[in-house]
Amino acid sequence: MQTNRLLAVLAVVVALALGAPSPAFAAMGGMSGSGSSEDMSSGSAVAQSANDDPNAEQLGLMPKLFRLTGESRASQGEGSLPVEGVGAVFPNLLSVNTTPASINTGIECHMDEVCGFDPCTCGKPDAWGHCACGGFRETAPTVTISTSDANVAQIVRAFGQTWILPVGPGTATVQITADLVHYRSASYAFDVEVAPFGAVDALLIAAAFLLAVGVLVGLFFLVRLIVRLARRKLAERRAWKARGDELKEEFPLTWRAKLQSEKYAKSPRGRRRRAGHRRPFAHDFLFSLRQAAPVLVAALALFAVLVPVSTSVVNDISVFNVNYTHEQLKFQFYAQELAPVVNAACVLFGAVLAVVLFRFLLVKRATTAFFSVGLSRVKLFFSRYLAGAVCIVVGIAVPFAVSLLLNHLALGLYDGEVHEFFYVTCGYITVALAAFALAGIAVICAGTLFETCTFGVALLASVSVVLWGVGVLADYLLVGNASGAALYGQAVQVEPSFLSQLSYLNPLLFFSDAGGSHQFFMALHPVYYPVFGSWSLIIGWFAAYLALSALGLAAFCRRRGEQAEMAGKAPVFSLFSVAVLGLAAFAAAVALLGSVDVAVALVVGAALFVLVSLVLLFGPLRGRTARRTTLACVGGELAAMAAVVAVVAGGAFGYAGFVPAAEGVESVEVSYNGSPSYLTQGFSGVASGSSYYYTSYRSYGQESSVDIVRSLHGQLIDSARATRETNYEDFQSSVVPYDVVLRYRMKDGGDVVRYYNQATVGELSALLALDNDAHTHELENAVVTGDTSGLSDEEREALSKSPSYNAYRAGYVYLGDGALNRIMRVECTDEERAQLVGALAHDLANTNANERYLPSKPARAALMFTLSPELDVASFGYSFSNAVTYVTDDWTETMAWLEGKGLIDALGGQLDSKVVEQLTFQLDDPYASINKVTQPVSRYFMAYRSETAGQYWITQDYGALKVVDEQSKIAEIVPNLRMGCYMTGGYLVQAKLRGIEAYVYFYLPAELAPSYL
Repeated sequence: MQTNRLLAVLAVVVALALGAPSPAFAAMGGMSGSGSSEDMSSGSAVAQSANDDPNAEQLGLMPKLFRLTGESRASQGEGSLPVEGVGAVFPNLLSVNTTPASINTGIECHMDEVCGFDPCTCGKPDAWGHCACGGFRETAPTVTISTSDANVAQIVRAFGQTWILPVGPGTATVQITADLVHYRSASYAFDVEVAPFGAVDALLIAAAFLLAVGVLVGLFFLVRLIVRLARRKLAERRAWKARGDELKEEFPLTWRAKLQSEKYAKSPRGRRRRAGHRRPFAHDFLFSLRQAAPVLVAALALFAVLVPVSTSVVNDISVFNVNYTHEQLKFQFYAQELAPVVNAACVLFGAVLAVVLFRFLLVKRATTAFFSVGLSRVKLFFSRYLAGAVCIVVGIAVPFAVSLLLNHLALGLYDGEVHEFFYVTCGYITVALAAFALAGIAVICAGTLFETCTFGVALLASVSVVLWGVGVLADYLLVGNASGAALYGQAVQVEPSFLSQLSYLNPLLFFSDAGGSHQFFMALHPVYYPVFGSWSLIIGWFAAYLALSALGLAAFCRRRGEQAEMAGKAPVFSLFSVAVLGLAAFAAAVALLGSVDVAVALVVGAALFVLVSLVLLFGPLRGRTARRTTLACVGGELAAMAAVVAVVAGGAFGYAGFVPAAEGVESVEVSYNGSPSYLTQGFSGVASGSSYYYTSYRSYGQESSVDIVRSLHGQLIDSARATRETNYEDFQSSVVPYDVVLRYRMKDGGDVVRYYNQATVGELSALLALDNDAHTHELENAVVTGDTSGLSDEEREALSKSPSYNAYRAGYVYLGDGALNRIMRVECTDEERAQLVGALAHDLANTNANERYLPSKPARAALMFTLSPELDVASFGYSFSNAVTYVTDDWTETMAWLEGKGLIDALGGQLDSKVVEQLTFQLDDPYASINKVTQPVSRYFMAYRSETAGQYWITQDYGALKVVDEQSKIAEIVPNLRMGCYMTGGYLVQAKLRGIEAYVYFYLPAELAPSYL
């Protein structure tokens, strides 16, 4: 064992040279101080000291093992420790860091026993109140590392580092403990499994031995070479001294000049000059660098501002500002909002550099001069490519390296930071190289500067323009298209656009998202490390850069000198550029005018396409191609574009009409449009007392629920292009704007996503049948009662963001009568509150969707849980901070609880029509106003109260409204008014309360309305 130990210690340096250290594990303190084996198996450091202050902050402990051989294995079973496999010979570096690494503590004067004051009152206490009369000192944590079996592994200090030294095969537990005053102690334990000596260890020892021998042999030959060179130089000096003595005797006045001349003639440079070799490639390379120098300087200045300056100089977003970093930002190479700008700057840098380096091709004199020198076209091409690559690497890498240094000075060096630096830097360098290659092809194939700019823009933007154009067409012509579709009034996309989905194919955008997401890292608790980016994207585009370079070389070798200063010599590129720019004009017209009239937008877009094409082809890009041929080409491009429009408008080969087969669907997610008081996940939208709209989703896996969605899917396809108007004969056939999102999760792992921006009232009300789903009842029970035991982790996470869930948990409870005339605060204990929400959940589960949204009985009371009573109680209308339930006699358990508390009697028992002085009726018609509905409003009506009249959710601005003030008619109508009802046709009713200036709004279903309305 002693021999093995000595051999291991001697092999430390060799081991580090042979093996790249790889992080094996990491743990962070800050958990509870139990120190159980279960906590340790999860990779978390826990407090061990029973004497620590329980209110003290947890000391963070972050160990890391750097191994030459072996592997990490996950814990097996409850209570087991992580296992680190190591080899039998070489030591393994153990690095232990803590958070904080050190603190400033006061040097205690120990006078508190004399003066009797603790904490210190002398004016010099430290941050924790301890006496610091003696000043302050830097205090670092005390870290102790021990092993359970010294015959298996030992802890050794060598070279200023801590090493785990394998001694014999077996398993030993390594315990790490860190103590720091004012902090709770932290510890971490893991098992080290030492492998027996094997073939791999023998090969490693042999490799180490060969490496050591190689180093010694190399040192020997290096010393011998130095000695030989020294002797040769000494002999040369003696020979030239003797030659100087000879020349001095023969030429006493000019001997020094003759001696220098002879020395120069025999030097390598002199021999080259005498033989006529001037290295034309190196000369052209240096000339190219001088040409590119202004662009490089401008790029360095630009990237200096975008990268290091943006992340460290601006105080509000500086990594040196702890109020900005909050000790959670671990690195940030440039300001987050500048990601698109940095990407665009890289593209511009590469493109401009290519134009500058190859611009001699656009000037006849320069072209003749360069093609006449004694340098082949291949070398001429590569000298400029090499100069461009050098400028790009320097122009991008240097600012990012400065930013890395500033981050290190401000935040320290975080795990994964160097990798992310190289990833982001190499990615942006590849972006610039790809732009350089494409712009280089444009210059080589062009004859004028305008052609160069046109070809370059077309080559760089072609993929973006095509994807954007197809996306715009799909938005207006393809029924059900979800790619790039945004929800009403929200910057939320249902699905990523075609540009985002296929960004990896786009020379402008392939690294935009990756660069923006990997240029910074925010470490939250518990500690985790950056998810490294995929190098396949960078490698793939670097390969594309090499392929484009080969194409550029082929075009450069075939280029004719007379093409300089002449346009139209590349008709294929001209037509390609015209197609790209014309398509951009077409897509812009459709995007701007499509919301007004799609047909007009298409006609205007086609006209712009033809106009742009003709202006370019008969203007700056005009060549010797016959006019008839040019017009035929433009007509062909227009026909091809018309074919694409026809395919998209016709459903994209079945895309629009596709409804997944039931047997292939695992579950379906649907945008929810029912009562917002039972939301099972967070949502976004707008709300006021009179109207509201939100977006939320629910997932359904029951076969019956999937069948409901599939049957309605076909109806949504049919009504997707229907005119938005009110059908007075069949109101449920009226088409209204609404967000309907269907997301099928297929059993084969794929997704089918469809989005519709309108639907009929009947289709929306039919979707309410999904509330009868069994799992939906479980979710709604969790919303009301807070019991999440039967939910998945994802559902619990979504539920925690639901405003309804939070209102039921912590909201104030208010109760209003059936006319919102009397409103009172309900005081209840925690036990009574639990009984109330339990009764609500039970009644909710026993109420089917039809009774919930089309109740047959009037509401006896309105029960509201609100987080903002000062805002919600006055109107009792819906807002993001409340959840309202309209209790009818069918809600038996809830009614029993309210009656048991005497609340129903306090409100007045049955609904009394005498509290209503007047009823005003307005037809429920979304399009009966000049300000007709253009954006969706929830169809689930919730009663509300206002201090002013005329606060309908949509106001009819012409015609007289029906007013009823006869008490007999009011008594007949009031029992038919609904406080919570899905609006499938009927009247909006304003009830003026008697004796006060207050108005309450109800909904009167058409089937319950009197005939005289």
